Amino acid sequence: MTTVFVAGQGQAATIVVIEKDRALAPTHLQIVQGDTVVFRNEDGMPHRLTLRAAGRTWSLDIQRQGQERTQDFAEAGHIDVMCDFHPQMTMTIDVVKDIPGQAPGRY
Repeated sequence: MTTVFVAGQGQAATIVVIEKDRALAPTHLQIVQGDTVVFRNEDGMPHRLTLRAAGRTWSLDIQRQGQERTQDFAEAGHIDVMCDFHPQMTMTIDVVKDIPGQAPGRY
């Protein structure tokens, strides 16, 4: 399930990724530079997500059930996401300058 909150055309969006049943949903996102992704733990167990991009790896703090972690994406590129505790929990995020065929900066 992907929820997109759009403040207005040309402005950054907030996309919610759900952690549930030891899975991330959706498993792939294409977002625009400047967008924010909120990772929401709706699982009954803790998760810690690690994000890997070209030349950079970083982890978000441990999330317990009901907690969220927010990540802004200012640079274009491909990012692999996985849970350190549950390696089957994976997703990819492609951050682009603009999505072809859409209004600049929007879906």
